[in-house]
Amino acid sequence: MLLFVHGVNAHASEWEPFVNYFSEKNYSCKAINLRDGLDLRKTHFRDYVDKVKAMTNPEDILIGHSMGGLIVQKIAEETTIKGGIAICSAPPKGIKFRNVNLSTGLRYLPNIIMKKSFKPPYALCKKLFYNSVDEKKAKMLYEKLGEESNTVIFELFMNKIAVDETKVNCPLLFIATKNDRSCTPEMVQEIANKYDSKYEVYKGCHEIFVNWQDIADGILNFITRL
Repeated sequence: MLLFVHGVNAHASEWEPFVNYFSEKNYSCKAINLRDGLDLRKTHFRDYVDKVKAMTNPEDILIGHSMGGLIVQKIAEETTIKGGIAICSAPPKGIKFRNVNLSTGLRYLPNIIMKKSFKPPYALCKKLFYNSVDEKKAKMLYEKLGEESNTVIFELFMNKIAVDETKVNCPLLFIATKNDRSCTPEMVQEIANKYDSKYEVYKGCHEIFVNWQDIADGILNFITRL
């Protein structure tokens, strides 16, 4: 089974082109909706990890984007899986975002205190996530974003999620995109080096679901060798 894990503010439905691609190649696929059934006022990153972990079997391969890439790392640390792919992954503790600073994390504190979920402003998304996407398409993508737990976003931006690489025993592939401003190629390579894992770079920005074909081909090449 291929399990697909989305990033912050995203939905399982964005994985549709990947699910169709791999289903046509006779892989069983499931895209997970992380926020379903959870109270976002009380949700932590740990809750997402536990949800994915409960669905995971030893022969599964996990594929995560952004925050989902960090969830892949945590699952690989905590349980047995066949392999994992982290695309434009958020970093574990000890590896810093290049374009996210303390003020970015602190801006979420009022919403965390008030237990409010949050959707980032369009201008921030265009700058960090959609910088290689034309304006019309970027606005369409933005409209599809959902509310996210502010606690989860705060944990990510403040680099609080630790992963013990010595407990990871499965093959991992880390994928970066050349123009990603939020999870830069340099940062993703640093994450890959932490696990002594395979690292690849493709064209595009953090929004991988516009130009996804080459990435899907690269993933297929990786998983057929597992």
